[in-house]
Amino acid sequence: MTWIDHNAPLVTANDRAAVDRVLQSGWIAPGPERHRLEEDLASYFGSGRTVATTSGTLALFLALVGLDAPAGALIAVPTYSCVALLDAVRLAGCRPLVVDVEPDELTMSPEALRDAAERIGQPYAAFVVHTYGATAALPELAKICPNIVEDCCHSFGSEGPYGRHGTFGRVAVSSLYATKVFTGATGGLCWSADPQIAERITAYTQASFRSSRWPRMTLTLSDLHAALARSQLSRLAQVRERRAWITNQYLAACPDALAPTGLPDPGRLVYRFVLRCADEKERERLLDFFHLHEVDASRLTQRHELLHRELGFDSHYFPAAEAAVARTLSLPLYPAMSDADVQRVCDLLTQLPR
Repeated sequence: MTWIDHNAPLVTANDRAAVDRVLQSGWIAPGPERHRLEEDLASYFGSGRTVATTSGTLALFLALVGLDAPAGALIAVPTYSCVALLDAVRLAGCRPLVVDVEPDELTMSPEALRDAAERIGQPYAAFVVHTYGATAALPELAKICPNIVEDCCHSFGSEGPYGRHGTFGRVAVSSLYATKVFTGATGGLCWSADPQIAERITAYTQASFRSSRWPRMTLTLSDLHAALARSQLSRLAQVRERRAWITNQYLAACPDALAPTGLPDPGRLVYRFVLRCADEKERERLLDFFHLHEVDASRLTQRHELLHRELGFDSHYFPAAEAAVARTLSLPLYPAMSDADVQRVCDLLTQLPR
């Protein structure tokens, strides 16, 4: 029996050929392949302009450059998310407004955003993460904070009730890290359909850019990484289909009490299959069970990683996130899994200790 990792990239012969083609060209720094990736992404979104950058964190930073966020501005971030959101806010010279999430979908809660805005101050922008592929409550959030930045790191390729993920907000960002929906090994993307926002984002990446407000950094993605990302992007439909197939196999085998919510929604790209355990004791029991059978189930975000704890804020204002970190258990779900791997996980789901 071999260990099943929680995550692994699927790198195909076409991916390797794409990278080799760039190596043979003699141009591996940011150049024509990066521009082709940016054009491919603008075509995917249907309009606008894209900048392919060196990380998801810097894509978030570029979103704030594009929105011309004033120094010291409040930027709303969901507490149940990656510390990269805080890093981007700090890098931009802004301040984080940390917000609780919805109990089931784990996306930013409009009610919590409204409460935080009343208690602390009106946010200039909001980083809204489509957590694990779920669609955030975009219209409700936009009523409170119109400058929405959609973080599609978990949901690139999803079609939600408000259209393609990334096209509702003023800016869309995603990561091209190795474990994301499609990968350049590393990297990120920042897109906007708004001409002024897109121009500010693009101008920042030019060597001639000068500003007393924004620190100058070299952010553009290399052609090597862009070639891999372009090849991966070209088979996004197959990635969606494979993830949907695995999800349906798991749902058929999973006890109803543990089944995640919202996964069969049409158009959703499922990034994580997250069991809803009754409490932390059950979660740890199931974690041990999967590890015993050499399946790398994961706790995902842990309590100390919640952004309000990172900043030392009172946990009283974040009950949904505090509850989630005690209950969540994620199973392997990615296109590189073999059918036999999927069947092993399904078999374990039917044998869970209760």
